[in-house]
Amino acid sequence: MKSKTSCFNRTIFKKNLTHYWPLWVAYLGFMFLIGPFNIWQSATTEWYFDNYNETSRMHEIMYRAVNMMMEPITIFVFAGAVALAVFSYLYSAKNANMMHALPVNRLELYVTNYLSGLSFLVIPQIIVFFVSVLVCLANEITCIQYLFLGLLCQLGLSFFAYSLAVFVAMFTGQLLAMPVYYLVLNYLYVGCLYIVNSVMELLTYGVTERWNPGKSCILSPLYYLNNNLWVKQNYARELDTITGIEIKGVHLVAIYAFAAVFITVIAYQVYRKRQIETAGDWISVGFVKPLFRWGVAFCGGILLSLTFTSILREAHSLNAYACTVFCMIVTGFICFFAAEMLLRKNFRVFKKKRFIEWAGFTVVAVLFLTLFEVDAFGIERSMPQEDEIVAAFVNMDYPIEVKKEDIPQLLELQHDAIAGKKEYQKIEQEGHGYYYTTFRYYLKDGSMFERRYPIPVTEEYVENETSPAAKILAWERKPENLKSYILGTNYDTNQYISGYIDLYNEDNEYRNYMFSEAETKALEEAVEKDIEEGNYAAYYLYSVAGDEQERYYNNISFDYYNRNGYHDIWDYYANYNGYYDTEKTQMVMEYVSQANSYITFGPECEYTIKALEELGITDDTWKLCTNSEYYD
Repeated sequence: MKSKTSCFNRTIFKKNLTHYWPLWVAYLGFMFLIGPFNIWQSATTEWYFDNYNETSRMHEIMYRAVNMMMEPITIFVFAGAVALAVFSYLYSAKNANMMHALPVNRLELYVTNYLSGLSFLVIPQIIVFFVSVLVCLANEITCIQYLFLGLLCQLGLSFFAYSLAVFVAMFTGQLLAMPVYYLVLNYLYVGCLYIVNSVMELLTYGVTERWNPGKSCILSPLYYLNNNLWVKQNYARELDTITGIEIKGVHLVAIYAFAAVFITVIAYQVYRKRQIETAGDWISVGFVKPLFRWGVAFCGGILLSLTFTSILREAHSLNAYACTVFCMIVTGFICFFAAEMLLRKNFRVFKKKRFIEWAGFTVVAVLFLTLFEVDAFGIERSMPQEDEIVAAFVNMDYPIEVKKEDIPQLLELQHDAIAGKKEYQKIEQEGHGYYYTTFRYYLKDGSMFERRYPIPVTEEYVENETSPAAKILAWERKPENLKSYILGTNYDTNQYISGYIDLYNEDNEYRNYMFSEAETKALEEAVEKDIEEGNYAAYYLYSVAGDEQERYYNNISFDYYNRNGYHDIWDYYANYNGYYDTEKTQMVMEYVSQANSYITFGPECEYTIKALEELGITDDTWKLCTNSEYYD
C-alpha cells in the first residue's frame, strides 16, 4: 500500500505554539487593549454622552476602535516578529541541520511553520472580534457591522504581511538581517523613487522639490497602506450627526491578499532549494548576491553623494553634476565593497573580479547621473498644453492666479526661462541678482505640473519689458492681485469688524490701539486706495524691494468676516483642487469664514498714513517709526 505524504505536522505545530507563546499572548493582550477594553472605556465615559447624541456616540466609539485595530504598522511589526520566530532555525547551523534531519520533508516543515505563525495573528484577531461584539451589545452599541468589516481587513493584512515576512526570511541566514530586509522591502520601491527624484531635483533644471510618488507606490506595501487605508466618518451636516463610518482602501487589502498567495508559493520554492549551509549568511540565495552588492552601492552611494554634494555646494560654488559624479565614485566604492565584506564575512574582498564588477557598476551609475544632466528624458523641456490647463499660477514674491487669457503669455515666459538656462544658472552661481520663481499648472486630469527657475531681477532685467522678471512684476503690481494677497481672495465681499495697530513713543514704550468698526472701515478704504495707487508694491515685492529698514515697524491688522469663506492666497495656491471638491468647499464656507489680515506698510502709503492721522490714532506722542528708527 502506498504511504500517504503529509503537508502538516501536529508535533511541530504544538512545539511552535508552546515555545513561542509569549508572542501570541502579547499580541492577544495588545488586541484586547485596543479592541474590547477601548470600546468599554469609551462607552462608559461621560464625555461621550455629554458631547454626542446617541447615533454619533456609537459611531465615534466604533470609529476609534476600528481605526486602531486596523493600523497597518502594528500588524506588519507583529507579522515580522512571528515569521522571524517560527523560521529562526534557519539562522543557526546547528538548528538548521537538526530540523532538516527530522523525518519530515521541506514541504511539511514549511506548511506547518507557516500555518502556526499565521495562527498566532489570526486566532487572536478572531477572539478579540467576538469579545468586542459582546462588549458593544452590553453597552447598547448596535453598529457592530463595522467590527466585522474591520476583522476582514485585519485578516487580509495579516495574511499579506506575514507572507511577505516569510518570503524575506527565506533569503537570509542572519537573524538580525531578516527584520532589516523586511523593512527595506516594504519601502524599497518608494525609496528608489525618492533617490531618482532627488537626483532629478539636483541635476534637472527647473524641477522643484515636490514629492508625489503616485499610485505605483503600491509596490511599497507598508508605505502605501499607511497613506491609503484609513477610516472615515460620514456626517449629516444638517443634523450635526455622525451617520456612519467608512473604511477607505478595502480594495487594496483584497489586492495585497491576492498577491500574498503568489508570495507564499514563491517563498516555498526558495525554501525548497535553499542550502542548509547558508545558515549565518547575510544572503542565502546565490543569484541575489550581485543584486545586493549593486543595490547597496547604488542606493547608499547616491544618498551619500547627494548629502556630500549638498554640504560642499553650500561652502563652495561647485558644479552640481561634477561634484555628484565625484562623490558617487567614492561613496559607491565604499558601499560596494562594504556589501561584499558582509557577504564574505571577512575584509579580504579587494580582488580583480570584484574590481571589474565595481568598474562596471561605476559606469552604470555615472551614466545614470549623466542622463539627467543632459536631459535625455526631456524633463527640462516639457510643458503642459494650453488646452490641458484648468488653472495656472506664477509665484515670485507671492502666488498669482493667471487669468485664462494670459495663460499663453505665462507659457511663453516659462519657455523663455528654459531657453535662458545657461545665463540664469550662471547668475544663480554668483549667489545674488535672482529670485526663485515657480510656474504651477493644475491640469484637467487632476494632476499638477510645476517648475521653478532662478529668474534674474537685476536692474538690467527689470527694466527690460520683454524679460520674464519685468512681466511677472507687472502682474504682481496689479491692484487686484495685491488685494488678493493682502486681504484674501474674496476681498471684495469682506465685512470688516475690527483691528489694531502697534504704536511706540520716543521712549520706545508700546501701545496696542484697537480700532472701532468705523475706524476699521475708514482705514480699510485707505489701504485699498494705496493699493490702487501702487503704494504698497514697494513693501510686498520682495524681489526688487528697497531697504527693509525703511518699512514701518508698526503693522496694521484687520479682523473681518466673509460669507463666501476666507481663502488665503497661499492655501488656495497650494490646494487649488481641494477648493473645487464639494465636501471641502462646503467645509471652507461654513467654518473658515472669519480671518484677519496682517499688513506691512511704509512711508509711501500716503492714504493709510493720512487716515491714521485724521482718526487721531497717531499723533505727536504715539508715532509711526521705521525699522531703522525703532532699532536706533
